[in-house]
Amino acid sequence: MKILSVIFIIFIYSIYENKYYKIHNIKIKSEKVHKKVKFIQISDYHLNPFINLKSLERHINKFQADFVFLTGDFINRSTRPKDFSKMEDFLKIFSSEVFFVSGNHEEENNNCSLFFDILNKYHVKLFDNKNAIRGDININGKFYNGKTSNLKCLNDKYNILLIHDPLDFIYNEDKNFDLVLSGHLHGGQVRLPFIGAFIDPYFNLFPKYSKGFYKIRQSILYITSGMGSKFILRTFNPCEMIFFTLDNED
Repeated sequence: MKILSVIFIIFIYSIYENKYYKIHNIKIKSEKVHKKVKFIQISDYHLNPFINLKSLERHINKFQADFVFLTGDFINRSTRPKDFSKMEDFLKIFSSEVFFVSGNHEEENNNCSLFFDILNKYHVKLFDNKNAIRGDININGKFYNGKTSNLKCLNDKYNILLIHDPLDFIYNEDKNFDLVLSGHLHGGQVRLPFIGAFIDPYFNLFPKYSKGFYKIRQSILYITSGMGSKFILRTFNPCEMIFFTLDNED
C-alpha cells in the first residue's frame, strides 16, 4: 500500500511539473551586436496537454521577441496525423519570425511530412542545413541527423546554431558558434535536489550534460529542459521556456 501511495504521489507531482512551466530570462553580452536582440527558445514540447496556451501567449506577447527558435520534438514519434492539428493552436501564439529544427521524434514519425506542412502553413522556417542573416545575427539550423555542409560562422556576425541534440554538436560538429541552442535531454528527465540530473533519455546515470550553459571548445552551448516529455515523469525538473536578451551592454 505504501509503495502504491508513493507511486501515486510521484505521478501527481509529475503532472504538476509538466503543467507549471518556468520562464528563464537570460542576458548575453556581445560586442558583435549593435542593438538589443530578443529571442525565445522552446524545445521538446511533445504536444504537452497540460500547458495552458493562453498563459503561454500572454508571456510571449509581453516579451516581444524578435525571433522564436523551436529546437525539435514538438510531436511524438507515435503522434497520428489527426493529432497534428493540435500544433496549430500552439503556432497561432507567435507573431515573431519562427525558426524550426527537427528532433528525433519528428524524424521517426512516419507522417512527419504532413506535420511539416502545418509548420509551412504558419510560415515557420524549416532550418535544415541552412543559415539566414538577420541584422547582426547569423542563424544556422540543423535537423536531427541532418547535414552540416552549409552551416556558416561569419566573423562579423553573432553566430547562433539551432540543433536538437546537444551531443550531436559536442561530438560531431567542429565549427565554433557564439551560441548553440539545444534540448533533447529533458534536463536529465529526473533530477535530485542538490545533486542534479539523475538519469537522461539515454538512460545514462548522473549524465555529464543535462541543462544549462556549457563551454564547448570556443562555443557556448545552452541546453533547455524543454516544455514537455513523451513520458509524464518529470521530477524536480519543471518545464521551461527561455527568454534571451542579446545586447552589447550589461
